[in-house]
Amino acid sequence: MPRTTTHRAGFALVAAAYGATMAAGSVPTPLYVLYQRRDHFGTTMVSLVFAVYVVGVVAGLLLAGARAERVGRRPVLAAALAVQLLACMVFVIWPALPGVLLGRVLSGLSIGLLSGPATAYLIELHRNARPETAPAHAEVVATAANLGGIAAGPLISGALAEWAPAPLELPYVITGAVLALAVLLVAVVPETKQPVIRPWSRPIALASERRLLFVASCLGGLLAFAMFGLFSALSPSFLAGTLGHRSHALAGLVAFIGLGSGAIAQLGLRRLPPRPAMRAVVVAMPIGLGLIVAGVWTALLAPFVVGGAVTGAAAGLLFRACLTTVVQLGPADRRAGTLATLFVTSYAGLSIPVIGLGVASQIAGARGALAGFAALALVGLAAVAAIRLRPEPPTSPSAGLAAGTAR
Repeated sequence: MPRTTTHRAGFALVAAAYGATMAAGSVPTPLYVLYQRRDHFGTTMVSLVFAVYVVGVVAGLLLAGARAERVGRRPVLAAALAVQLLACMVFVIWPALPGVLLGRVLSGLSIGLLSGPATAYLIELHRNARPETAPAHAEVVATAANLGGIAAGPLISGALAEWAPAPLELPYVITGAVLALAVLLVAVVPETKQPVIRPWSRPIALASERRLLFVASCLGGLLAFAMFGLFSALSPSFLAGTLGHRSHALAGLVAFIGLGSGAIAQLGLRRLPPRPAMRAVVVAMPIGLGLIVAGVWTALLAPFVVGGAVTGAAAGLLFRACLTTVVQLGPADRRAGTLATLFVTSYAGLSIPVIGLGVASQIAGARGALAGFAALALVGLAAVAAIRLRPEPPTSPSAGLAAGTAR
């Protein structure tokens, strides 16, 4: 049995492994244009490739939600890393479209296995390392590792595709090597959840109290990830097809700006409580979406990129606020299940709006489809904000304090 490190060092290793796995999952983002050019398929097929990824994510989330409390955190994290490493191998060994589809399913499965347990793992490692502090720091690191990894993947693969040989193989080789190292390092992280023998339980769970706020938080996660999906799946196609910019490095950079701004906003505004964060989202997201739509309609890069940064920052704040609420509403013994519910709903946001946008682009054109997407997103934002920002008189001083914190 390998010797374990301290909880504080383990916290850093798990955060790094989390970010590396998320980065590997987003490596294909600026490469979709190359796959399109090689195999002669359109935006609809890109949406299909992304959809099978989300199928893998949901399957992994359901599996992890059922198993995480039974086998412990570290085995699930190691399995997620191993599956992502296998996905990288599939991309390199079988570069044809069926191999890409299989690789995306495996990659999604890895992300699904990872997201809920890794977040719970970080919270528990932080609690053991610094029991006197609140879990907010761990929640911020978890969401920053999630979004920061998603943002770093396109930046790295875009640069390699632009200036290095073998653009459809080398990014996976490099990320695969990093994942192999992460597997070795995770082996020395102390376990925080001892395996227990218990009857088979549902892989997802709802909060036992304040269900409406819990559901609104899950829908807020869906909306936030819909914004991330816009950049992960379709921004390279918009850049190349609508705006006329065909640089792979630029595609990776734009995706990095849109996704990375979410991680930066979370870190920079980590002390902002969920309710003020929601107010900021209500102001920023419409502005950002308006700039994105204006950039596409006028074929100008600057408003598209600035709008992506503003929208990404708003989505990052929205997801952090929703994650904080779910963590605080869910009991400790059901944490993996309630987090799985949040992530299942959130990752649905990657696929449902993006598939619809891809299909609508074939009917109404990219400009009309994007304008419709933005309008629907703002309707969803209004619905989430109406619940999360409504006043709720506390029944007692302690209840009032909990209500304000959860919101």
